[in-house]
Amino acid sequence: MTRNERIKAEIAREAARLLFEEEVRSYRDARRQAVRRFGPSVSSSRGPHLPEYAEIHTELRQLLSFYGGAALAGRVRHWRQLALKYLELFEPFQPLLVGSVARGEVREISDINLQLFCDKSEEVGYFLASEGIEFDEEGDAESARFFFEDDGIEIECVVYSLNERRHIPHCQITGKSLERVGYKQLKALLEAED
Repeated sequence: MTRNERIKAEIAREAARLLFEEEVRSYRDARRQAVRRFGPSVSSSRGPHLPEYAEIHTELRQLLSFYGGAALAGRVRHWRQLALKYLELFEPFQPLLVGSVARGEVREISDINLQLFCDKSEEVGYFLASEGIEFDEEGDAESARFFFEDDGIEIECVVYSLNERRHIPHCQITGKSLERVGYKQLKALLEAED
């Protein structure tokens, strides 16, 4: 193993540890903090020593599977049940669950990420208001995100145009096609766990 490969592996492990133990929210921040721990001799700029998010993700999955146990399984189940509730509620917007809850990698600071599809993003705001859900909104008509909480868990809804539902984007974290789970798939997953 070369020096760069060794440093890359150590940075990936440290970034995964930061995500797992110290509850750093993003892969970018975890990688940046992990690099800093190696001192000024290791640059945070792109280079052969800097791990991709997929490499950090692999390390995090190992930590979650080794140390997560019953607590992780219970958290995944609870968050998926909550996600199912909102997949059903947002049915008019053809919702899909993505991210850590879809992958079964729920940390205590994770959130539930939903993709919603409609012609005009303000339809989602009107819908949330009509359901009596207090929310925050970011972005504009082209790229809107809605945030609200339920049971202390943040739920983020990203709105896309209807024609984007057929396009499966690339996942920046896993390096593969983005895992997207609909209502029926999630219900079947939960039923299989019973």
